[in-house]
Formats: sequence, C-alpha cells, structure tokens
Amino acid sequence: MHGIFENDYMFSGRSEVPWHGIGAVLDGVLTSDEAIKEAKLTWTVEQTPVYTATNWSVPIPGYFANVRSDTKEVLGLVSERYQIAQNRDVFKFADELIGNGKVKCTYETAGSLFNGRRVFMLVNMPKGRIVEDEYQPYLCLSNAHDGSACLQIFLTGIRVVCNNTLSAALNTAKRKISIRHLSLMEQRKNEALLTMGAASKYFHELEAFASRLAGKKVNIGKVLEHLFPVSRDMSRRQLNSNRDVKESIKYLFKRKDDLQNYRKNNAWGVYSAIADYRSNAEPKRKTSTYEDTKMARFIDGDPVMHHAQEIILEMAA
Repeated sequence: MHGIFENDYMFSGRSEVPWHGIGAVLDGVLTSDEAIKEAKLTWTVEQTPVYTATNWSVPIPGYFANVRSDTKEVLGLVSERYQIAQNRDVFKFADELIGNGKVKCTYETAGSLFNGRRVFMLVNMPKGRIVEDEYQPYLCLSNAHDGSACLQIFLTGIRVVCNNTLSAALNTAKRKISIRHLSLMEQRKNEALLTMGAASKYFHELEAFASRLAGKKVNIGKVLEHLFPVSRDMSRRQLNSNRDVKESIKYLFKRKDDLQNYRKNNAWGVYSAIADYRSNAEPKRKTSTYEDTKMARFIDGDPVMHHAQEIILEMAA
C-alpha cells in the first residue's frame, strides 16, 4: 500500500519522477504559491460536530470531525483542543523558516497521501559543502489532518554528485522536530527559531563529522564484515544477498567516479560508498512496499547507515 489514493496528487521538480511515478514532473523548483497549486493542496480542513447514530440532535461533546473541503471526506476525529494547521499555513510556516519572510524559498516536491490525511513538502535550503563535495540541504515538513501525528519537521541532505542521502546520526544535533496541534499558531515564532537553530546545528555538525572521517582510515572489508555478517545460521539466500551487497559496495568505492577523490581506505569515502548503495541500489526482488520503505528511511533515518556510522567510528584510526 503506497498511500496514494484517488484524491491525492504530488509534483516533483528538477524533472525527477515522483514517488511511485504518480503526479506531475516539473522542470524546476517552485515558490510556495506555485507549489500549493501544482500539488493540488489549495483545499482546506473544516471542523464539524460529531453525532451518534442514535441521536442526531445533540453533538458528542469535546470532539469534532476534520473534513476535507473539496471532497467532503472525513479525514479524522479530533478533540476540541486540536488546532488545524491548514495547508496554506504550513507552506507559509516553511517560508518563514527559510526566508524569515524576506527571501522566497523553493520547493522540490509536495503532495498528499491517504486522500489528504497526510501532507508533505520538501523545501530547498542554501547548498553546502562537505569535504570536496557540494550537497543540497532539505527542510522536510509532514502534517497529519487525521489527528494521528504532529506537524513534523526533519532535516536531511542529498550529496549532489551522486544523489545519495546524507542523514548522519549525530549525538548533539537534533534532526527531527515535532509541533503539536494544540497551540500551533502561538508556538510559531518560538518553534521557527528552534527549528532553524536545529537545522543550522545539524548541517554544521554533518560537515564537521564528514571532515573528521575524511582525516581517518578504515578497512572497508572489515567494516562490511561487521555491517553485513555471514554465519552458518543464515539461509543460502541471506548468505548470497550479504555477499552480493558487500561486493557491490566495494565496487562503488573502487570504481565510482565521484569517490575517486578519496585515498585508499579513507573513512569518509567508505561511509559515502555505503550511503550511495543504500540510496540508489535497486533490490533484486522489489516488493510492493519497497517505495514506502525507502520513503520511511528518508524521513526517519536509515538504521543500516546509523550502524555503519557506529562501526566506522569505532574502527577508524
């Protein structure tokens, strides 16, 4: 289940095919005014009273239904304390985060899932540089209109030269922030400052982390043996899969053009080769949930990359 229903839509800039190949492919990124229209997110959420099937004269106290304005579909039931974060307000919030109302930010992608119960957007931040490579930082926002989740803001970077995701598990820099729907508007200024402070700290520490690894050496074979171990308890399929993965990563490290700047056994080069594989490799058997799993790794962080980071830091000299 990919979560894209009949009343969902999305767009993708830079001529990239959208998630699951559904939606519009645009040649370039957009401003918030353009993005909300291209993603077909101009609808609003309205709250209506909730009644029981046996009594339509008296509403249930303390609860409302969140209803999508254009389709009239009930998106979820919420308490009276819940405050709606309309799509246009989330876009405005993103604009304020990046440009502080003075500079227009641009959107790489935006859209909805589950008929509008979830809305997401990917905002471009100013490009940075890690070691010898340029990377594109993103501020990603995900909002739930069904009451199931807070407004979530998470940070990630894409290494421009090979399009692999950079999401290191840094100890002191917060990568993900949640804003509750109970007093959203009152929190806006404080949360904006908190979010941008976290973004600045995260990407600064990501650059420092990369520079630290670039000055160290590690044996890629030993790293991969710990990351993708083989044992007698494994099935033949698992054994073959782990061996194939290790060979593929070694090949990337030795042969891929954009990794040739790193000298032999460079720790950052090893980390980048693993990240490249995890971001771009296609599985031999693609399941129906493959795209969703990949999206989850993008949002929440890749546990394999976190484990790789631990191994490399422990082994690097």
